[in-house]
Amino acid sequence: MRLAIEQQGSGPAVVLLHGFPLDRTMWANQLGALSDRHRVVAPDLRGHGQSPSPPGPYPMEDLAADVVETLDALGVEPPYVVGGLSMGGYVALALADRFPDRLLGLMLLNTRAGADSPEVARNREATAQAIEREGSTSPLSGMVDKLFAPAHRRSRPDLVDQVAEVIRRTPPEGAAGALRGMAMRPDRLGVIRSLRVPVLVIAGAEDAIVPEAESRAMADAAADGELIVIPGAGHLSPMEAPGETAAAVQSFLARLP
Repeated sequence: MRLAIEQQGSGPAVVLLHGFPLDRTMWANQLGALSDRHRVVAPDLRGHGQSPSPPGPYPMEDLAADVVETLDALGVEPPYVVGGLSMGGYVALALADRFPDRLLGLMLLNTRAGADSPEVARNREATAQAIEREGSTSPLSGMVDKLFAPAHRRSRPDLVDQVAEVIRRTPPEGAAGALRGMAMRPDRLGVIRSLRVPVLVIAGAEDAIVPEAESRAMADAAADGELIVIPGAGHLSPMEAPGETAAAVQSFLARLP
């Protein structure tokens, strides 16, 4: 499936995959910061933003295949760096699992390698059903506060409102399909262990969704892994701390071949 994308710059390609239930606009700061030396491609994943929203579920493997198909259609030659935040990290890991030879490096931001627990999977299904009953993403409105560090919830109401608006306009069928797809995903810590490319893990020091210990476990599992913890950031490090996140990514990219 061809995806809607935004791209800037030229040079070695960096692919940025957004979280749930957001879209490519979350990478606006990184597009600008990285495009002086790289071709930065940020797609809307299936069911989000301006990309198609077919009936679900959306296994992470299918979302990864969408990304590869879109990059091929754009003429983006592998190997390239792939980075993903939260659900985008699940997609990046699925891509690394299925297409390891396409990777020059892997970046995992505010995400985890583990599978859902049975309780989390049940909660995802219940939320998907609520979205379908209501015909909107209003059942997701309560998640907005969990995405931000407390200080940013107070000091950046504009940013909180921006994210809430993106969630409101996410297609309901896309949100339900992604929820069910995330619940199906396997544990991929072994994929990280098998990779022979550098892996950057970025965590928010105040991320209420992904504990720092899980981020450290991913970095430790990689043959060439690095963990950077962003002070004061919650689950949306690239939006809450764009300068610090871009600096971490730029440092990682600078040491790749």
